[in-house]
Amino acid sequence: MIYSQEAEASLIGACLLDPSQVDVASAIVAAEDFYLTHHRAMWSAIQQLAMGDGVDVVSLHELVIDYQGEYGGLQGLVELTRNTPNPQHAKHYAEAVHDKALRRRLQISLDELGERLKVPNSELAEVIDQAQAKLAGVMGQRAGKVKPVGDWLLSWVDELDARFNGQIDPMGVLFNIPELDAKTSGMHPEDLIVLGGESGMGKTVVAAHILDSVCLRQNKPAVMFQLEMRKEQVLNRVMGSHTGIKLDALKNPQRHMDSEGWQQITAGVKVAKEAGLVIDDRPGLTPTQMRAAAKRWKEHYGELGCVIIDHAGIVQPDDKSIPREQQMAEVSKSAKILAKELSCPVILLAQINRENTKRGDKRPVMSDLRESASLEHNADMILFIYREAKHNPDCAYPGVAELIVAKQRDGEVGTVNVVCDLSRSRLLPATAENISAYHREFPPQAAPAAEPERFAV
Repeated sequence: MIYSQEAEASLIGACLLDPSQVDVASAIVAAEDFYLTHHRAMWSAIQQLAMGDGVDVVSLHELVIDYQGEYGGLQGLVELTRNTPNPQHAKHYAEAVHDKALRRRLQISLDELGERLKVPNSELAEVIDQAQAKLAGVMGQRAGKVKPVGDWLLSWVDELDARFNGQIDPMGVLFNIPELDAKTSGMHPEDLIVLGGESGMGKTVVAAHILDSVCLRQNKPAVMFQLEMRKEQVLNRVMGSHTGIKLDALKNPQRHMDSEGWQQITAGVKVAKEAGLVIDDRPGLTPTQMRAAAKRWKEHYGELGCVIIDHAGIVQPDDKSIPREQQMAEVSKSAKILAKELSCPVILLAQINRENTKRGDKRPVMSDLRESASLEHNADMILFIYREAKHNPDCAYPGVAELIVAKQRDGEVGTVNVVCDLSRSRLLPATAENISAYHREFPPQAAPAAEPERFAV
């Protein structure tokens, strides 16, 4: 097994000779990094003493006396300090101990994976995903990289000043809906955005619009984990959003596609070919598998503009034995961690329950989210889509949908109106021109006496 008895002993000796080194080393190593059991016990005892009366040989001996057979009792501790080369090198010893611990964990993980590979009928893709998850766990971040605010406060002020002077654009990745971008400043790295709505309300239309905006229009790579539809169906919607071609024409071009449509598709295909768009439609993906795949794609492209998961309710939990509510909590927690690891926004689509249909005002609220507690807690932004036409087909403005910002950690909540063209899987700003164009193509069944105030443009 991989370890260094000399490095472990030298670190303990350095902290006995110079107790000020305990804090330096504690930022690098933990008790479990020590391989030898009595060294592990000594390090735990040293940290305990450092918070109390102080670290010395006698006090340490009294706390770990059960292990004196391994270290030679009080005389053994005295000898350990005599053999310590230089107490000022405690940080170096700690780094050596931690490095050996990482190598040891990696060796154990590889041995476990080797055994898994020998299991008959084991899925190779699943083994690879587990391998990547284990490797990421081995290389987990340690507290030594965390700095006090004072160390980076000036850089924060410089960034604030740059934003004020226009040198840094405060906008994140754009939704490409001006009013929504103004309200949210776009989608920001490390944010978990929950996109909720009833079944058939238009969540996938919003997702396709986001892929079009991020990937095809802003030229940022994007990954979608589509657990419900085929990748071709998703691409139809993205191309419909980008080109304005109706989905009917994409599904049956022989009957519905004209020469102008072919020109638009040709232009759209050229853009899509150059874009870093990934649609992963493998069924039954778990959070661990999605994490492994997303990290591979980030390594491939260097960055990701966003990751979309459609949808939370059918993500397979890594542990299928836990209750459903805990499964959903694990899905939302994993999505939030993924956003932080990838440093990109993660959009998690989620169904709402049927409670809204029992109310007079059927617009969704956060408590309507299925297993809402974990989603509410982990989300940085909660966005709902609501179309009145879904409940009232005879409404005056069937083409208008509401994007409801129900939660935003760093901004205001509110509603943004958009034109939602389901025939093209397309969202457009709710300008007078866009609303009129939609109603010319899809006339309302009854003309309104006056334009409702919430749709005023």
